Amino acid sequence: MAMVRTLERPVAAPTDDETPGHAPRRRPREARFGPWSVPMLGSALFALVAVNYALWWNPVVHHVDAWWVPGDFWIDYFGTSALVHGHWSAMYAMHTGLDVPPGILVVLAPAVALGQLLHLSIGMPYTAVSTPTTWLLLEPFAVSSGCVALFATDALARRLTVPVHRRTILMGAEVFALWDLLVNQWHPEDALAVALALWGLLAAFDGRWRRSSWLLGVAIAFHPLVVLALAAVVAIAPRRSSLGLVIRAAIPPVVVLAGPLLANPGDTVRAVLTQPGYPLVDHPTPWTSLAPHLSGGAVAAGPVRLVAVALAVVMSWVVCRRTQRLAVVVWTVALCFATRSVFESVMVAYYIWPTLAVALVVAARAHWTRFASACVLSSFVTAFALSGWRGEWAWWSIVIGSIGAVLVAAWPRATGAAPGSPAAETPSSTDTLVVADS
Repeated sequence: MAMVRTLERPVAAPTDDETPGHAPRRRPREARFGPWSVPMLGSALFALVAVNYALWWNPVVHHVDAWWVPGDFWIDYFGTSALVHGHWSAMYAMHTGLDVPPGILVVLAPAVALGQLLHLSIGMPYTAVSTPTTWLLLEPFAVSSGCVALFATDALARRLTVPVHRRTILMGAEVFALWDLLVNQWHPEDALAVALALWGLLAAFDGRWRRSSWLLGVAIAFHPLVVLALAAVVAIAPRRSSLGLVIRAAIPPVVVLAGPLLANPGDTVRAVLTQPGYPLVDHPTPWTSLAPHLSGGAVAAGPVRLVAVALAVVMSWVVCRRTQRLAVVVWTVALCFATRSVFESVMVAYYIWPTLAVALVVAARAHWTRFASACVLSSFVTAFALSGWRGEWAWWSIVIGSIGAVLVAAWPRATGAAPGSPAAETPSSTDTLVVADS
């Protein structure tokens, strides 16, 4: 027997071509170039600017013969090198800095192997080379991961019936928010994880629970923050499907962690569960003093992050289990991602990106004033987070307050359509999910 659950989705008003008695008009630009024209434009812009920045910023602006290569890039490089050569016990050794499941290392393995086969150079601080050719081979992976994230956010916007002109503005805000994550810091695993989580959320909206669970599982294999989004998907799933969804989502991260766990269980568990943070290097928060202290001035960020996971589970169950509106479910996912920043014991600027990426999509459906406010606030907090302002309260309070303001601006109203919004907040039609209990 099948369980029927209804999730409402707003449907855009018919065009003149679909309305009897009206003469056909020219097809909109998106119809002529396809539904992917907006993310293709955003991806091209992001790739062009990112590559030129990496190659020319230091020589042109600082007059230094050096490429911009983020320090965290070498964490993934040497971890992937250990994976390629079968030195699994070294992947999570004390000096590597890797603290997430090695999904990104699996993706980078062919390129790293090719680079070592061609004897491409590595750079500072490990050698005196300021223009490492290995970077030229691997930087496209960071750019590609950003493009995947842009396509995922645009697909979610199209599902929420955001019109093309707003999606174009949304794409510009998303590109700006991605900058620190991928260009300044090099964390393609975050971008791929969130992108796969959004594809998994879309699959859940279609009632494809198996596909959704596998996509979320692969996303967790890149970064465990997707557990926060998994809570929302489990909340909207039929109860008899929830256990299978969680089990399938756990398989990919277990598979990619199996080798390091067998080879070096101590360091692997320490890195993945305790997740060391360094308040003397990054931004301390009010939670820093409550986190377990480790050697070398580090603190264990993992235990405090469990508070975010528990809160995300409760919020998802309370909100998503009772709503029939897709926009509210997506907004709840953004709120769950925000709990990571709120309860983080050591903050890094790019931690705020998942919240902004998802919240901006929901904000694109709101009144122009709220949408513009969300874009401005997102850009402000992205730029401000890069500042060197320290202190447990000052920097953290402004960042969290700005994230909260973006979420408030993005909140989908429950009554009618605001003037200037692309679609009614109360949907006019529904999607009915028919899901087998087995």
